[in-house]
Amino acid sequence: MLRTLIIFSTLAVLASEALGDPGAPGRREVSSHRLRGGAPAELPAKRDEEAALEVAGARTFELVKMEARARSDGAVCLDGTPGAFYISMAPAEHRKKERWVIHLQGGGWCYDEPTCYNRTITGPAGGSAEYLPNMTAAQLGIGGMLTDNCTENPTFCNFNLVVAQYCDSTSFSGNREDPVVYTDASGKETKLWFRGRRILDAILDTLIEDYSLSSAREILLEGDSAGGLAVFNHANYVQRRVQRSHSHGGEGLKFRVAPNSGFFLNHTNVGGKSVWQEQMQYLYQMSHWTLTDNACLDMYDKDLQWLCLFPQNLYGFITAPIFILNSALDHYQVSHILAAERIEGFPSRENSRVSMRSGYNASAAPGWADCSGAQSHIGKCGPREIKAMNAYMDTFTAVISNDRAFKKRGNGAFLYGCYDHDAEMRDLAYGTYSVSGVSMRDALSAWWRSAEAPAGRFTYVEVGRYKYPATVKDASPSCTEQPDHF
Repeated sequence: MLRTLIIFSTLAVLASEALGDPGAPGRREVSSHRLRGGAPAELPAKRDEEAALEVAGARTFELVKMEARARSDGAVCLDGTPGAFYISMAPAEHRKKERWVIHLQGGGWCYDEPTCYNRTITGPAGGSAEYLPNMTAAQLGIGGMLTDNCTENPTFCNFNLVVAQYCDSTSFSGNREDPVVYTDASGKETKLWFRGRRILDAILDTLIEDYSLSSAREILLEGDSAGGLAVFNHANYVQRRVQRSHSHGGEGLKFRVAPNSGFFLNHTNVGGKSVWQEQMQYLYQMSHWTLTDNACLDMYDKDLQWLCLFPQNLYGFITAPIFILNSALDHYQVSHILAAERIEGFPSRENSRVSMRSGYNASAAPGWADCSGAQSHIGKCGPREIKAMNAYMDTFTAVISNDRAFKKRGNGAFLYGCYDHDAEMRDLAYGTYSVSGVSMRDALSAWWRSAEAPAGRFTYVEVGRYKYPATVKDASPSCTEQPDHF
């Protein structure tokens, strides 16, 4: 996925064998590792070194364009082309285990008519016409927790992998019947279709009817960035859908969720203005953003239910075991929430100059361009910016750790301190970013392999902060040089 304003990630590849009875054949040995606060974590005593030998060569991901469902159900992208997903079935010797990862791809959002129109003319962000068939994980830009490389991803590499392609710009949530019509400066009219929720439904229907998802034994629903937000928004709904269609009524089905880089805070910018919130509220209303099966909706009057799109208002109501992976200093959030300024004239039907490629006025707050902009580096942040970023980290970790869900049995979280976004999708970061000596990869694996144990065994929260002048390793020595993809 592009990990900036153009966050484009692709694919899915996760999950693993659950721990059964301690004396059961095939149960993995575990070792105890101490976390912050002294809680023991269950980690594999040794990794699946043999797993690397189980897959000969790179797996192929088949493109499935849902043309029939586009016609019958309206499951179309922003530009009206059919919704789509990539799928790679597990190697033959693993297929009977019926283990699945369903990945909801990320890619940011558009916010009003012209910014959404611009997505339809700037590549795959708004349509499926440029999707190519028969891709490898490397060609799709997939790594980290989604790679099919069993050396890098021994726990999840041999699952059936599904990547829901992101082309609706509403975190798979838009459900508007009639199109929004945008008229450009020349008078040309373009129809914009907000049908992300229908794409999600069509993907689930296709997997159930054509790929035997109904007989799954294990399912991990995950997504990155805007796809991570979609996991928070639709976790309960997807869980209900798969349980309802399950061949055993959901009995014996292991269903868990792991949103990554998707916990976007409801937070003002450095000037105290609700910039990102106003943009998301307009998109929610314009797209007929649809959120169901979550008790958050009962907490607000209808005109305020848009607040339920924010993870901090959904987290406590998610029924499946959930493991959050996120930087406490997420670069995208710093640039698009903390340091953003309002888009000129927003909302507008005319301002087509503003687009995904222009950054939507991110990092436009005075003094923030070098610190959080497209070519930024944390070493360029001044003392005022470092202070604000540390405060954001404090708020981020407090919002999550003070939620009742943080301590709920079966849940977990890995909140690392590196100034990054979508690190979960890169091999190096996934294997090396650590909290209290536990890597992201090992933390997620331990949680997945466990029974629904106390959450304290699977919660990792970075306490390190940045100083001035800052280096990438201030918060944690495990942080690598800041990637150049922002």
